[in-house]
Amino acid sequence: MIIKKHIQITLCDLNNKYNNALSTNQNDAIYFSKLALLEYCGWIEECFDIVVRRASKGKLKTVEFERLITEVIDNNYGFQYKQHLRSMLIKTIGLDKTEKIELNLNKNGDITVFTSELSAIKKDRNSAAHTWVKGATKSYPAPSITLGRLQKVYPIIKKLYSEVCKL
Repeated sequence: MIIKKHIQITLCDLNNKYNNALSTNQNDAIYFSKLALLEYCGWIEECFDIVVRRASKGKLKTVEFERLITEVIDNNYGFQYKQHLRSMLIKTIGLDKTEKIELNLNKNGDITVFTSELSAIKKDRNSAAHTWVKGATKSYPAPSITLGRLQKVYPIIKKLYSEVCKL
């Protein structure tokens, strides 16, 4: 099951700290923005892992193939739809079932929204992960922006999980 409660609490906490820091210490505000991005991206990756594990749950008969699922997940280091999640799903459930899931999700444009949101957060995440605060003039989305992204992405991840459960 995909749960957003914990990440939502974390992002709300970081947003409160960010708002308090705005008037006292600009660097702290930047830290909270960067941390919100990184926490959110970690949550997305974890959701991908949950979806892939659920897709294979109860379907594999040998320890050897169960280990292969672990390898598929452990060798994934990202949160883009096509490059990471789709690839893991194809390895786990096959091309035809992955296509079926995508077709169902794409009926109302979810895959397009999902892909777009993940690409946008990737740009921000890469910027946050590959800079440091001292002397930086970079700005990062406030934790409230990241919270808004969570509200867009969560229903799609939930639908994706639901589609995998139907297999």
